[in-house]
Amino acid sequence: MFLAYGNAYTFGVFFPALAAEFNADRAETALVFSIVGGLYSTLGIVSGPAADRFGTRPVCLFAMLALGCGLIYASFADALWQVYLGFGLGLAFGMGFSFAPANAGLQRWFTQRRGLASGIASTGVGVSILVLPPLVAVLIDWRDWRVAMQITGAMALVVGALAAGMMGDPPETTDISHDASHDGAHDSTNFDLRAALTSRGFVMFFISSVFVCFGFFIPFVHLVPYAIDQGLGDGTGIYLVAVIGASSLVGRLLLSAASDRFSRRTSLVAMYFMIGVGFLLWYLGGGIIVLTLFAILYGVGSGGYVAMIAPILAEYYGTAKIGSVLGCFMPSVALGGFFGPYLAGHAFDLWGSYDVPILASGAGALIAAILASLMPARPYPASAFQGRGG
Repeated sequence: MFLAYGNAYTFGVFFPALAAEFNADRAETALVFSIVGGLYSTLGIVSGPAADRFGTRPVCLFAMLALGCGLIYASFADALWQVYLGFGLGLAFGMGFSFAPANAGLQRWFTQRRGLASGIASTGVGVSILVLPPLVAVLIDWRDWRVAMQITGAMALVVGALAAGMMGDPPETTDISHDASHDGAHDSTNFDLRAALTSRGFVMFFISSVFVCFGFFIPFVHLVPYAIDQGLGDGTGIYLVAVIGASSLVGRLLLSAASDRFSRRTSLVAMYFMIGVGFLLWYLGGGIIVLTLFAILYGVGSGGYVAMIAPILAEYYGTAKIGSVLGCFMPSVALGGFFGPYLAGHAFDLWGSYDVPILASGAGALIAAILASLMPARPYPASAFQGRGG
């Protein structure tokens, strides 16, 4: 997760260099990341079931190889479409074939305190936001953006492949739950996936995720250019991204752990609400203090949301087919992930301001909080999706 998501979150640092190198406007440049955000989550439909069938290790190993090769290919680009292909598709496959398999595989190892376990594991994402964007900025200043991509690509090929090789599944993957969420076993051979995907819990969670993800990636793509526009400098933009990363660690660890004790639905609603308020603060802007408050609220809320996805689904549907369920959930991220960064760049090209996309992102997160409150308050019983439809 450190390498897959960390490389995606470095895009805001690459943004000015890519726009200058290829003489591209902001919409064209942001489309690189829109390809990542729109495609990686859709690939969960393939990678989740693949992990259920073949295991976590081979799928995650493929992800790291795709990530590393894509970054290195993009570093030799002579045209922006080659960056679309290398950075866009490389990261899409790297993230898409790691998130669902890795997080689903993690859930199989735990029957208690899944929220805390998921929060700890997902800190790789939060730490990466703290480490990789500043590292890439240093590498660009030292040499150029091409060398920076080559180095991060090599890290994915070496360190990422080693990490993927260590990821295995427990010998027994049938979910025999000993927590309060399930009483009994989920039989993977008799699991009714269609019934799970049409249940109120899944539908409300899916739609709420679509709304919140419209603005989810916008800060990582446009925050550095925004800071430059405001006369704050790219260093301030990188600082704000780092604050998001540090704050996301709080959300991943504390809020996800709190969800083990309190309602996961209530925790999710709170996280969506923090994201919405954070965007409203960004809209107010005006100074480093307000922008830092935005980064803190957004970081805590977004970090908690990412860490909560797998535990919520495992609590509702068990872990026998958690890869398939999680994989089918991930396209909810795709719609917002694709359109959000691109439309934000297009809005700036039209009006010279990010005000409209920032307000729309805040509104989307608050709507998501309302939709999440309609999810079932209690987990489904273990027998709810055993060979039934409807």
